[in-house]
Amino acid sequence: MDLSAAPFSWQQQQWRQMLGQFRADRLAHATLVWGESGLGKTEFVSSFSALMLCQQRAAERACGSCKSCLLVKNNSHPDLQLLAPEAGSKEIKIDQVRAVTGFVNRTSHAGGAKIAIIDQAHRLNNNSANALLKTLEEPTNHTYLFLITDLPGRLKPTIRSRCQRLQFTAPTSEICREWLLERLQADVVDSVVPAASNRPLLALELAASGAVASRQEFIAALTDLSRARVPVQTPVNLAKKIGESAAIEYLLWISSILIKTILTAPAQSAAEDSSLDLCAVFSAAVISSRDLAMALLRYQQELATARKQLMSAANPNPQLIMESLLWRWSELCRQSLDCDGMALSNGIE
Repeated sequence: MDLSAAPFSWQQQQWRQMLGQFRADRLAHATLVWGESGLGKTEFVSSFSALMLCQQRAAERACGSCKSCLLVKNNSHPDLQLLAPEAGSKEIKIDQVRAVTGFVNRTSHAGGAKIAIIDQAHRLNNNSANALLKTLEEPTNHTYLFLITDLPGRLKPTIRSRCQRLQFTAPTSEICREWLLERLQADVVDSVVPAASNRPLLALELAASGAVASRQEFIAALTDLSRARVPVQTPVNLAKKIGESAAIEYLLWISSILIKTILTAPAQSAAEDSSLDLCAVFSAAVISSRDLAMALLRYQQELATARKQLMSAANPNPQLIMESLLWRWSELCRQSLDCDGMALSNGIE
């Protein structure tokens, strides 16, 4: 992704807010940048950091051509440090945070701002989070920390309380489509916009990876499970092939569509044949719409917990997690729906 493209069309309000604070010398020492994945939070912070370090800023963007901007483009600016989990690790470790502490305590090379960007800040472990807290409690002049996260609730409350918050939310489908149509064919955009829940950068990833087809295949298997036409092991095996983390995202996506359809909207808003089939299955519920929606909301909470487990450093067993989730799905359907063939065993083979 070209960092010079940020801020994107859906980020203009946040850009104006940060730019106004920076120009007035009121920018917070630490900013928590949060929101769902696929919204360009990292690109936004990288672009804004380039602006802060630019030697020729005259408008609302970095010039892109001064010595500072060229160093930023080459990831070699001495006053800009990026921190993220190391390759093969699920955690940001204490030695990495100590390096940031040393960085913020040094004198700026260019005599201006020093900026540390902590990407995936929710991956700070307990020791590294405590080390970062000391830095947040004793800020140095003209030093700025940006903590970027999809899961702010996993950060220590003491860290969150010491940060200004900058939230990003998904744009409207119209804004998302307009941006994507400059980069993708219209038929592809029609598929990936609902698949990405209006998150433009996630939509680009889905288009590039063929994930929409994988999701359709998984939802089709889930529909068969909901009708009790296949055992739990069928979608479990498919989840192993496409990745359990991706399968959980698909379950979160389809359960949200089902809740909206049950309570408010016609199923065609899903804009995908596989999801329409599952919506039709759920239209045969033998319990009230409210009770069915509540059951799906409880299931979404289990999905969110499972997603956190997969992201943890505790070496969880992805297949066991998926088996449990899909067994719970089959039980939800058995108790809530009136489908032919429910006598088919849903046990794990």
